[in-house]
Formats: sequence, C-alpha cells, structure tokens
Amino acid sequence: MSEKNRYETPIIRMAVERKLISDKQYDHCKELVKKSKRIGLEASIEEVLVKQGFLNEEQMQELSEIIRLGETGDLFGGYRLQRLIGKGGMGKVYEAVHEFTGRKVALKVLNAQFSKESTTITRFFQEVRALAKLNFPTIVTLYDAGKAGRRYYFAMELVEGQSLAQLVAEKKHLEEREALSITEKIARALAFSHANNVIHRDIKPENILLDERHSPKVTDFGVVMHQDDDHMTLTQEGFMVGSVHFSSPEQVEGARDIDGRSDIYSLGATLYYMLTGRTVYTGKSAEEILTKHLVGTWISPRRYNPAVSRRTVRLIRKMMARSRERRYQSMEEVVAVIRKNIMPRLYLRVLIAAGSAAALFLTGAIVEGLTHFFQATFLP
Repeated sequence: MSEKNRYETPIIRMAVERKLISDKQYDHCKELVKKSKRIGLEASIEEVLVKQGFLNEEQMQELSEIIRLGETGDLFGGYRLQRLIGKGGMGKVYEAVHEFTGRKVALKVLNAQFSKESTTITRFFQEVRALAKLNFPTIVTLYDAGKAGRRYYFAMELVEGQSLAQLVAEKKHLEEREALSITEKIARALAFSHANNVIHRDIKPENILLDERHSPKVTDFGVVMHQDDDHMTLTQEGFMVGSVHFSSPEQVEGARDIDGRSDIYSLGATLYYMLTGRTVYTGKSAEEILTKHLVGTWISPRRYNPAVSRRTVRLIRKMMARSRERRYQSMEEVVAVIRKNIMPRLYLRVLIAAGSAAALFLTGAIVEGLTHFFQATFLP
C-alpha cells in the first residue's frame, strides 16, 4: 500500500504529515475502530482520535476546512495552506506557502457564503486595491490576489509576531516611551496612507502587528474608504463601520464624510489602551460604549497609570477631541508632537548618563590622585 493510500481520509493524512499525530497513535485508533465494529459500534477514525485526546475539535475543524478549501488536499490557488491564523466576519486568514516560489504569506480567503454577494466582493477587493497603493515599511505588503474555484483570495506579507493587543495583554500596559514610539510609527504609516487617499477607519490594537524587530505593521484595511473622485464608497448615511471601543464619534453617527481625522481619534484611543491596558470607554453593551464616544466623560490615563506624563495626556486628549475641528488635523501634526514629547526625555536621559559617567570619572581621578599623594608622602 502506498503512503498516500495508507490513511483512510485526507484529514488523517494531513494530520500525520503535519505531525499532529504519530503513526503509532493512528494505528492504535485504527485498531479501536475495528474492535468497535466487531461489537456493533460505528465510529470514524476521526471521532476516535478526538475521544483518545490525540486531536481536539478545533484541530479537526481546521483540517476539515483546509481540505474543503483546497483544490487538491491543502493546495489552494497555488498556495499550500499551513494553518489558520485568524478569522473575521468576511473570511479567514491562513499561513501559506506559495507552491513555486516558496514564499510564506498570509492568505486571506473570502468565506464561501459571500462569494456571490457583489457588495461583499466589492468590499473585499476594496481592501486589495487599498493595499496595492500602499508600499510603506510599516504597512503590510500585498503580493497577489485572485480567484480559485469559487473563492476569492489575496496574499499579503506574513508578519511572524504578535499583535499589539497580545503584547498589551501580556505586559498589562506599556512603558510610555515604547507606547509613543509605536504610535509615532503607526502615525507615519497612516500619514502615507492618507496621502494616497486611503482612510483606514478601523485602527485598533488587533490590527497592529509587531514583527521580529518589534516594529509595528498596520494591517486589515477591510473597511477602508477611498477618497478617489472615481471611487464610490460602500458606506451610506447611518451605516457605521469600525470597532466600538476605538471608533470616532463621526463613525458612531454614521457620517458619510469620514476623513483622516477619524484615524487620529482611533489612534489616540489605541495609545490610551497601550498606556493603561484599558479601553477609553467600557459598558455592558455595544450601544452603551458607542454612546459614550458621543457624550461620555473622558478619564485621564494617569488614574490607571500615574507614570504617564501630562504631555502625553494632552496629546491623547487632543487626538480624541469629540469635534474633528478640535483634533490634530493631520497625522503629520501627530508625529511632530510625539517627537517633541520623546526627544526632550531622550536628551535628558543622555545628559543624566553623561553626567553620571563624568562624575564617576572625576571621582575615580580624585581617589587615584589622593592614593598617589599618600603613597608618596607617608610610605618609605
């Protein structure tokens, strides 16, 4: 029997190939299936593997989805699917490897039920068009897009690190300088995006990935709005997009004329989250949280993290001003203010370090001079 035909189903073959189960575990479960049949009990090999604890339900579901998606086994649109790394309302994201080039990518595949919905497909490729326009170091790079079978997909840069949300959850909150540095890099990326007439509209910790050098990468442009004259936006009056904890007041109100200042508000809320480990507003329902963006009382992050400077509090307060006209009017302004916040502290640290080094040097010189003096004076 060939190795390919040794296993009853593609799912089992893939589980063994990916070393989720061993051949020994497989043979053990296969024997249990035979014994069950002899006493009149019907059980599939997959069911037995789960009952024996060799695979869990989530792993089985993921393998099943990859098999259903793949053209042949785990191959889809020229990409070999490795594992599911994320999912949302519109589709799933897989780690994958391009069959011919060997490049590792994040492959976003539109859910099957949406493949015939023209509005959803338009929104999906709106993200593709947005990413295609944005070649910037701190924005994920688009590699490829297309259709395989009846499913639409696009391949983008795989960021092999954690999200900003995961980092904050791990650390509870970030040190101010680190938070400001990350915010500045995101603001520079969004300044580039806005200059190319692309508004993100869903800036939040989950959509900021951190690469192996701990540098942020902005991702998930799924609810972007193009401001090209020849592009008709998908949003309509009264339709809100974005995440409830980080949405701007104008998004909450369903305004049609969303601009870059909405991203400034969301980035301010993200900075607040980095510094405190808390969202600006909380509530028992989405509606309550959204209402607070419109009329809620803004609590200083210093209440939760007294180490936050007043300069940074003023920065966040202006970024999150309820009225767009009272916020910073561009991401370039945000970058400039952050630089002013960071650099004085940096110079101060350099001066303190230099002063400490000078003091140590002077102390050492004095001690050495006194030693020589006493040796010359009192020792024979």
